Amino acid sequence: MKTTNVENKLYFLKTQIENHPRFEDGLEFSLMSDARITENTRDQLTNLSGNLWINNLITIVGKNATGKTTIMRTIIGILQLLLYRSSIDQTSLQDILIGDQPIKITTYFYGSDQVLYKDIVTFKQNTDKLNKKWIIDNELIYKKEFKNRFTKKEILKFGNIKPLYERQNLDELASSILSPDDSIFRMVLAKEKYHPQPIIDNLMLANINALFYNDEKVPAAILNFLDPSIEYLNIESETDDANDIKKIIYHLKFKNSKEEITATGFDVIEHYLSSGTAKGITLYGRVMVALRTGGIMFVDELENHFNHAIVRSFIEDFADSKINVNRVVLIFSTHYSELLNDLERGDEIYVAKRNQKIELQRYSAANVRNELKKAEVFESDYLGGTAPEYSAYMALKQMMQKKSEVMN
Repeated sequence: MKTTNVENKLYFLKTQIENHPRFEDGLEFSLMSDARITENTRDQLTNLSGNLWINNLITIVGKNATGKTTIMRTIIGILQLLLYRSSIDQTSLQDILIGDQPIKITTYFYGSDQVLYKDIVTFKQNTDKLNKKWIIDNELIYKKEFKNRFTKKEILKFGNIKPLYERQNLDELASSILSPDDSIFRMVLAKEKYHPQPIIDNLMLANINALFYNDEKVPAAILNFLDPSIEYLNIESETDDANDIKKIIYHLKFKNSKEEITATGFDVIEHYLSSGTAKGITLYGRVMVALRTGGIMFVDELENHFNHAIVRSFIEDFADSKINVNRVVLIFSTHYSELLNDLERGDEIYVAKRNQKIELQRYSAANVRNELKKAEVFESDYLGGTAPEYSAYMALKQMMQKKSEVMN
């Protein structure tokens, strides 16, 4: 998809993590399609050029404590560091980088000027005992021209290409200006005038109740979909110029009530709205922005926001090319394995597991027979590490039985 537009866009393709104490060494996460493109599913992907397709939907599914959130926070963190000129301590990497050994993260991008980039960052802790912090020890950036004849396997092979930039070989002036916790990928962005994909981070919404919306009036279509008993919900903001404090005023009215509920705090409104409705309004507000701008949207534990029917409808919106015109990528985690049956492509699914370390397995690479339902494969522990261990289940069952006997 070679563009004639002056604006150069940059697309995230893949990242790989090495030598991290919590991750299986070489853990990979990729948006790139590695399965056959069919007429039935091609609308769920975006063709960047030639054989380079990326999925518009990716889910990370796994049982509790398998590292789904940690994986997404790592991806968000490295993208914030490379694409948005953020320092390490301004990203989620500040909590992800742990241990006392160097950690390497390799990330691949595609530029709409038909160029591929490979960025390798090696992180380490500084030697300051009084102010321990993670810094960038070295960073290598490789560049190569994309050719439409590339096979899928050839796209990310950089062979004997020499680095375009190497942090440790920068001239004295550049080195003196650059902070030790800043990426040099900003040099690529500035030189080529790339517009990176917006990163929409919704991970915090999984564990807190909140109600935000960008416009004053929440559209009736959203309200009727989430809670048809609501007549209207308006959210206005006022700023106290004297104290420079922003005040939010909620106006809520139900169809079966004559009175409007007015409140200046969410703690009042949350007594009238379910947590799912409040989270849903907030999330759909951010979706509306993403659908206009494009980008990558991250949602943790999607089923915490909606009931299962609405979850399915939410996902379908991103797979619908008439709605998702700007090809937003939705990356979400879930415990809800039945949802997997609605995802037609195996390369849309990553299975998170945890033994000693966090592992990530792409469903399309598991050689599972097509006639098997994906949810049954997950629940049966066919892939290993996806169902609670039988011994743990029996121990819990015996404990509950003993507690019950004591109470009787």
